Amino acid sequence: MRLNDGMADAQLTEVRRLIDGLRRNPRTHPYHGRREYSDRVREVALALAGMIEAGRAADAVPLARRAVERVTSSLLHIDDSSGVIGDDLRELTGLYARACAIAPPDAAKLAAWLSASRCDGPGWPDFAVADFAPALGEAGLTELARLVEERRVAGKPGSWSASWGVSSLRKELAALSGDVDAHVAVLAQEARSGRDFGEIVSVLRAAGREREAEEWVRKGLAAEPLSPWTDALREQLAELLLGSGRGDEAVAMYRDVFERRGTHSDYLRLRKAAERAGQWKGLRGWALDFMRERARTGEYRRVRLGELISVLLHEDLADEAWSTAAAQPDQVSESQWLQLITLREEGHPADVLGPLARLIELAVEQAGDKYRYPKAVKALKRLRDDYERAGDAAGFDAYLDGLQERQRRKYSFIAKLDAAFGT
Repeated sequence: MRLNDGMADAQLTEVRRLIDGLRRNPRTHPYHGRREYSDRVREVALALAGMIEAGRAADAVPLARRAVERVTSSLLHIDDSSGVIGDDLRELTGLYARACAIAPPDAAKLAAWLSASRCDGPGWPDFAVADFAPALGEAGLTELARLVEERRVAGKPGSWSASWGVSSLRKELAALSGDVDAHVAVLAQEARSGRDFGEIVSVLRAAGREREAEEWVRKGLAAEPLSPWTDALREQLAELLLGSGRGDEAVAMYRDVFERRGTHSDYLRLRKAAERAGQWKGLRGWALDFMRERARTGEYRRVRLGELISVLLHEDLADEAWSTAAAQPDQVSESQWLQLITLREEGHPADVLGPLARLIELAVEQAGDKYRYPKAVKALKRLRDDYERAGDAAGFDAYLDGLQERQRRKYSFIAKLDAAFGT
């Protein structure tokens, strides 16, 4: 249902006014007015969505594009470390794609805009070619592919943004083609990291081409054995091996990694593969003993002890986790102690009194934390409750007196203790 002409003109005028408000003075401080700017972007998005819903997508197309370009330019002069305005821009770009799908603009011009935005822009706006595919149509997608290929051949030595833009557009266009071989060929040409190899594997697996997928995952592991994406590649290989009845190979692969690194994550991956292969019952005891021994010897004992405690907790061995931490309290992180204390205090309140008191006093000494005193007071109330559960309410009073004596020069802290506990 369309608005009458008078209401439509008024709506158009209002949206243009709102978009004009998206201009940003480059001399404005990057931190100034960020929330207000985000509010204006959202107001524009709401108005554009209203136009589209009212059947005025054709009018919304140029306005949405102008809004996207305004925000893109303004973000060069705004600190958006929180990512809020970036999210707003993604919403605007999505509205632009939606309006284009309903009222397609010139396909060649849209293709040129997409190419320039991705390859010449500052790295935003973020968009998916698939969202614009209905508006581009076959002719527009062909034109976009031509422009991208033209840029690839011409190249811009040393230009990361142009190189990334061309690479990402080629991949998206290949995915839209529906031709698996062509898609894999492009991904192979653009492969630069373990993540890229993983993308090839995913495409082949989705097409039911498991054998080729395994070949590519092994290529990726060989090409980048130390890549941050290696674990993800191993997970893909494990799925392929387990899915084809080769559980022994999957377990052997994860056992090798576990023996080299021995992390909590490695333990969980080994367990998952061994359970699916029906081998975990025989491996569990060995794996736990391996981690226990590893935590007692060698370098990085603090890290290894933390990994062991995480595994023990995962295996519901909470008593052993507690005794392991209690034997070397200085080697256990604050976050892990808090986790252990939370699990222990209800059933064994007396056990947690010393560790919790130690954490409180360490926290009070952290001069870089301006909230250390309020945090300490909150923890002290928790400690008081634990003393009471342990049947030693007087013990808390004695501890608090001692704490005040030890920290008597911290006048602000003493004042907070007086206010909280009436000392």
